[in-house]
Amino acid sequence: MADIAGLFLPSPEERALNRRLRAEHLEHLRGDPAWAPGALARWPRAVVRFHNRLVPRLPMTAPLGWLDGITWADEQERGRIGGLPADEQAAARMLHARAVHFRCVRTTPLPTDETPPGDEAD
Repeated sequence: MADIAGLFLPSPEERALNRRLRAEHLEHLRGDPAWAPGALARWPRAVVRFHNRLVPRLPMTAPLGWLDGITWADEQERGRIGGLPADEQAAARMLHARAVHFRCVRTTPLPTDETPPGDEAD
């Protein structure tokens, strides 16, 4: 049952990471309401600020870039992962990728390890 649940439901660690990243990003938006992901740099600042101010108040909205994992907090998390020892980076990257995957209902396959079992470097 645990294997089936792992395909469709986030683990407690993934849920905790998403809660922490969302709180960090909303705190960042309070200080910089005009922030938008690079892909939305051409959007009018008034629209971006309006959306960023509504996100904490409306229950079914998400910050810009949240579903794609390109928020300010996600970038900070990637930087933190880059500073970890090499043996811990793969697990931390996988945890972050799975956390991003479970931010909404998706029809795409789950992120998996980059190397198949048995192909590890000696």
